[in-house]
Amino acid sequence: MIKTIVICGPTAVGKSSLSIKIAKKYDGEIINADASQFKKLLNIGTAKITNEEMHGIKHHLIDIIDVNDEFSINDFQKMGRDAIEDIASRNKLPIIVGGSGLYIDALISDYELKATKSNHELLNEEYKNYSNEEVYELLKKLDEDLASHTHMNNRNRVIRYIERAKEGSKFETNKPKLIYDCMLIFLNKDRKLLYDDINRRTMEMINNKWIDECVDLRNKGINLSDIKEIGYKEIGMYLDNSITKEEMIELIQKETRHYAKRQITWFKNKTNAIMIDANSLNVDDLYLSINNFLMKRD
Repeated sequence: MIKTIVICGPTAVGKSSLSIKIAKKYDGEIINADASQFKKLLNIGTAKITNEEMHGIKHHLIDIIDVNDEFSINDFQKMGRDAIEDIASRNKLPIIVGGSGLYIDALISDYELKATKSNHELLNEEYKNYSNEEVYELLKKLDEDLASHTHMNNRNRVIRYIERAKEGSKFETNKPKLIYDCMLIFLNKDRKLLYDDINRRTMEMINNKWIDECVDLRNKGINLSDIKEIGYKEIGMYLDNSITKEEMIELIQKETRHYAKRQITWFKNKTNAIMIDANSLNVDDLYLSINNFLMKRD
């Protein structure tokens, strides 16, 4: 099995900078698993890594689609696995980095992605006016344990689980099996410190011309309310004079904190991940763990 490093964790925790250090140390290349960074033109608002910040490390799956393009998890799974095979074939270390738990799972495990006909019927009818979050909340009310086995954005699976829960069916969920020899690193920090960092980074983004980025997007004919990434819709509301600048900032900070909380919940369920506190990280100790992992035979 190909050995890979996976660096996961909530937004604003420092995954990118850690991944660069590891890539430099172990001759690695980085595969982006942050869904927001697939899209071109969404730079400031997604905290997309810049060429300067890459420090010469090759990154895969960044800026690969236009803002309004469709890009399924299946598409990511295929492209990501092709990247892993390519990197490994050149005797380099694949390093997967991101905060999108569902995408990471789909990439490194035999994760079920196909939907049945009944899923599509339900999707198009009974739940067509529900957001992913609303559908997921419905599942949690019906069967919270079952909800813990899937991600909010895996809509087809959530709807199938709702169907089973309504029937009163209790069934075993098959835990996806890894298809690579992975070392999972879950980077986290004290919740208050993380939230402070999120609030501070939001202000830095605003001061770094995020509003100008949104104006440019509008000038290109892109509707900001159609962009799912946090902040773009809110900035659009501000540009339309629907909310004040202070209200806009508060909304973005709040939504980002909520997103980070959901990410933490997802990754904490990965019991085989090495938990690392970003504020007390000893890189040399981490390197020892990585050395042991790389030297270990399959």
